[in-house]
Amino acid sequence: MIERSDKKSTVENICKEIEDSKGTHIWSDYVNALKLISQVIFTRSSGFILELIQNAEDSGLGLKSQGVFEISINTKRIKIAHNGKPFDEADIKALCGIRSSKKPEKGTLGYLGIGFKSVFKVTDCPEIYSRGLQFKFDRDHWDDPGKTPWHVIPIWMDKPSENIDAEKTTFIIPYREETNYPALLEEIEKIRTELYLFLRWLKKIVIIDEVSERTWVLENAGEAEDNITILKHGGTQQRFKFFRRTLEPIPDWVKQDRLTQEYRANVAKREIAIAFALDAEGNLDPSEAGAMYGGVYSFLPLGEAKSGAKFPIQADFLVQPGRDAINYEAKWNHWLLGEVAGLCREAIECFKKHDKWKYQFLPAFEFTKSENLEPYEKLFGPKLIEPIEKFLKDDNCIPAVDGSWAKPDDVVKITEEANAVEAFVAMNIFDREEMASKLGGKDGLKIVHPLVRENNSMPIRKVDRYDILNNETLLKRMSQTPNAPAWFRALYMWLSNYPKYEEYRQPYARRPSKRPKGYHDIKFVLAADKNLHKGGDCLLPDLPPSDPLIKELDTILQKEKPMLHPDILAGAANEDDQKLLRGFLTSLTGVQLLDSGKVCREVLLPKILTDLPKPLPDDLLGYTIKCREILGDAIGAGLEFWVLSKDGNIRVAKEVFFSQEFKPEENWEANKKYVSGVNFISPAYLGDVTDDGQRRKWREFFKCGGVKYGPDNGVEEFAMNYVEEKLRDQCQNIVPVDKRNFGYDLEAEDRAGNKMHIEVKGLSAERDVELTGNETDAADKHKDNFYLCVVSGIPETPAMYMVRNPAAPGVGKKDKLTIQVNVWKAYKR
Repeated sequence: MIERSDKKSTVENICKEIEDSKGTHIWSDYVNALKLISQVIFTRSSGFILELIQNAEDSGLGLKSQGVFEISINTKRIKIAHNGKPFDEADIKALCGIRSSKKPEKGTLGYLGIGFKSVFKVTDCPEIYSRGLQFKFDRDHWDDPGKTPWHVIPIWMDKPSENIDAEKTTFIIPYREETNYPALLEEIEKIRTELYLFLRWLKKIVIIDEVSERTWVLENAGEAEDNITILKHGGTQQRFKFFRRTLEPIPDWVKQDRLTQEYRANVAKREIAIAFALDAEGNLDPSEAGAMYGGVYSFLPLGEAKSGAKFPIQADFLVQPGRDAINYEAKWNHWLLGEVAGLCREAIECFKKHDKWKYQFLPAFEFTKSENLEPYEKLFGPKLIEPIEKFLKDDNCIPAVDGSWAKPDDVVKITEEANAVEAFVAMNIFDREEMASKLGGKDGLKIVHPLVRENNSMPIRKVDRYDILNNETLLKRMSQTPNAPAWFRALYMWLSNYPKYEEYRQPYARRPSKRPKGYHDIKFVLAADKNLHKGGDCLLPDLPPSDPLIKELDTILQKEKPMLHPDILAGAANEDDQKLLRGFLTSLTGVQLLDSGKVCREVLLPKILTDLPKPLPDDLLGYTIKCREILGDAIGAGLEFWVLSKDGNIRVAKEVFFSQEFKPEENWEANKKYVSGVNFISPAYLGDVTDDGQRRKWREFFKCGGVKYGPDNGVEEFAMNYVEEKLRDQCQNIVPVDKRNFGYDLEAEDRAGNKMHIEVKGLSAERDVELTGNETDAADKHKDNFYLCVVSGIPETPAMYMVRNPAAPGVGKKDKLTIQVNVWKAYKR
């Protein structure tokens, strides 16, 4: 230990030595170098805290005491103190230069010799105290600081600027700007116990915010059994399982690298370590939050270096100036990281032997891959992540439910509920031993132990019912076995008893509802011929045996479509199971009940549709009567029937109208002579029907098949023909001119030879009559020679009214020319 007077002399000698170089290139080079180092190399304002922690750790080398590091902060300055060995002359000279006093071969951490310069990001006047040593670097001390290497010229202080503990090494760092306080406080509050996870001497960090009078302590409580380290932060604890390995000797290919020779030339061995976070119950709890920054430590965390691992990694890496980044090209680092990958394999083997950790360690080796970034591409990817992932892929690292170990590709996880899996075995669908292989579609598969936590980047294959249902090879093989009906019956029962649900939203519902998911698109319904089909392509017979026509048509349909294997239902244990199977097959697979309605739609109904040739009259009559009997109003709209008409012909439905026997609302048959070419349905369809309700059902049935209640434009044609007939007794030379756009429909002469211009209006119900603009013009033009002829009561009770000169005052209202009902009804003929 050097005396106080000697320390002062050392400081003054260093000061003089540097000042003596003024005017030389050394002086100017120092100025430029120090500006670069203090403001560019160190990117974070708070980076000096890590550098001083590293300094404190080195100062504890060889000491038996436990290291304590104290940080006190207020709005003016930050003060840092530790209880390590005081500065010696080499330390002082290193601090006042750009070189290191550290000896990596002896276990010290620093080696670049510039770490302290990081304080100049926030201060122009740092003070250093160490057992009687007290000096500072002060920019304001110099007349021309911009051209002075003041960062390395020590200035002795006769008296400390504030009270300090003489037994400790202390740094007082006044802020260059008062705004440094909140920013530094924020960074300091981020410091967690993981900061010094891999330090050996420093065990406690005490932080005091003098502004809020708040104090908190981060403590490394040391190792418990099984290399588990306990870290304390206030009232909380963190636990880490450590793995360490000492590396020696250094391989020749690493020794020969230039960077190794420059910075690790005399190092004979190095220790590497990894740590895995545990929760309060001692379970592995891997998380990227379990390490500071990116989880890469060179004793202390490197600011920007990200390994992509969820566990912190410690090795004596060569780092870039400023400690932010790792040198990803250095062979020293490649070697260290390769050894870390080997240490991870040791950790895996250890985890596999632990009663709990063997199920929990896989997520710890789930990596974030920063592709296209050089540190990942050149270092962490090839040296750490890829080797570990390959090891896990090739290793029997997955516990199986039978107690054995298997490779990741050789296990599956059944995602069905546990009781459903047990039922799968109990119902003899598969033996427990073969279940994994059957569901996974590959021999030799095992079921993963349910406690296993998987690695998301190397996921365990999930299997469920759909792996069976979509395995066509397996299903086809099972369909050809002698026991096929029983096996498929058991599968259908299992699917029915353990449904999967899906959400759906009903109209106007506020919340979605749930319903069992169907299997309509899967070919797994066993037919009578032992082939497999989708449910919708299969039929389940359900017909009354008494109807000979339906039985005949059933036989035809069975030849066209596959039938469900009869033993599926026949072999059911009881009626309840039959009902369950029937409901499952028809609702969730789409198997179609072959009932009379199905037969009618599939076979009978097409025979009366115009898509097929006309049937014989008697056949058409019989088919139609049977279709109405079976389907009724459920037949559906938009069809077009062949229809038997009263004249014995078979016509398209749209050409035929209801005959009077059907009691339609408008009986066009009553005065059919006034409409040309009308045909009416044969009353043979009605048979002995006398009930009006049955007639109505027949009308509704035929309407679905295209039969009309009345002819298109029938009212107009009826009115014209009716008027012509009535006028023959009163007029002569009657000529239709409705196609010539004269504004009226007929021309005629009365018995005296006077010209008559007649507009005809037909009505099925009484209402006002309007003349169009053209018709109104004709009425104005021809006056007393213009007649409006209204025929009402079409088609059943026609009556004619003839209004002369409807445009005369007091007859029609002129806007459009409207002739009111009470007016035209006064002119009955």
